[in-house]
Amino acid sequence: MAERMHATDTQNTSVPSEKAVDLGYYSPAKRPPPSFPAGYVLHQVTVQPLSSCPFQVCLLDVGATGELPTCDFHRIRDTTLIIACSSGELAAKTQLTLLEGGVDDVVDADDTDLLLLALKRAELVIARQGGLFRKCRDLAIERDNLQSAIDNLPSPIFFKNRAGIYSGCNKAFEAFIGLPASKVNGASVYDVAPAELAKVYEAADEELMQQGGVQIYEADVCYADGERRTVTFHKAVTRDRVSGEVNGLAGSMLDITERKRLEEQLKWAAERDALTEAYNRRRFFELAAAAKERAQKTSASLSILVLDVDHFKLINDRYGHACGDAALNHLVGLLKRELQEPHIFARAGGEEFYCLLEGCDLNEAFEIAERIRKAVETVPHLHDQQLISMRVSIGAATVRDGEKISQTIAKADEALYSAKQAGRNRVCVA
Repeated sequence: MAERMHATDTQNTSVPSEKAVDLGYYSPAKRPPPSFPAGYVLHQVTVQPLSSCPFQVCLLDVGATGELPTCDFHRIRDTTLIIACSSGELAAKTQLTLLEGGVDDVVDADDTDLLLLALKRAELVIARQGGLFRKCRDLAIERDNLQSAIDNLPSPIFFKNRAGIYSGCNKAFEAFIGLPASKVNGASVYDVAPAELAKVYEAADEELMQQGGVQIYEADVCYADGERRTVTFHKAVTRDRVSGEVNGLAGSMLDITERKRLEEQLKWAAERDALTEAYNRRRFFELAAAAKERAQKTSASLSILVLDVDHFKLINDRYGHACGDAALNHLVGLLKRELQEPHIFARAGGEEFYCLLEGCDLNEAFEIAERIRKAVETVPHLHDQQLISMRVSIGAATVRDGEKISQTIAKADEALYSAKQAGRNRVCVA
């Protein structure tokens, strides 16, 4: 409740404001208000005890003793400045007690000049508070708009302070981590990720915040459902607007699991023979070139076998192409069994295969070739309840200094031709 009272003009007043200022006045003892500068309008506040006030400034009558009346200051201090008005000057200790009790200022109301100064101080404080309030309101609106915007983005987005503690995130990050933002904020990476992954993220974060700038890298993550996936992290440091010092980072995550899977599938398809899933000719030459470099550095031997199925056309003609395809897969199975790492093989085309033997000289290559030939001869292929025998002819050659892989293959191919001419089902060396 508030009742309007007219301010009393005095001789010691400054020029009044153009617009009258409304003030509250509360006196538990029902004492009349003090003489007041012009330009102010007092309104009697009658709520007992003082727990609400509709005005930005309220004069609180504390009499001559400075005794603080019962007031619920915590309910009104956010909206109202309280000026304790005494009848006569109070001792410094009493004024301090009033200030510690919750009032914002203390003034001798009998001194009109001091009262006017107190009111002017209150106006300045209110003006500053209004500016701060508007700034806080604008910042809050800006923050809410930013949060709303990033919440609508599909990629997980997060913020961390300089110590690596989460300070914010969007809805997508909440879904990824399986925790609401209230539990993400204040947590460390060790609170939300397995230890072995958290170490990777922590090291990357620290490197970024020490070096500054932007950071992009791929890493595994563990989703809330326990599934491991691959993401690309895009992160950048944030800086203090005044000092320019790094005070944290902002990051986003792009799930590239499906892309990586597709890349692996495409890579596999580009390197493999579609029928047998053995390496194809192109991949063989890539692996052979790398093996040759290793052999040159270590002075190790490197040999190549060229293998061809004898009378393969007869298998196709007699049993059909499906049987011929199955026979080639049967041969690949035998090659896998006989050739252990680091040796590899590839389908060169048709019924012809290349074998790359690392660390093998010509004699060792001959022994391996003989083992393959015997395995093919002694293990027939079963197709439609029929045992189908196969034989192979093999040519072997060793890579010489200054020789290209294609030249070594040509030598082995000549040796293969010799094996065919000599009756097939045999090994010849170049």
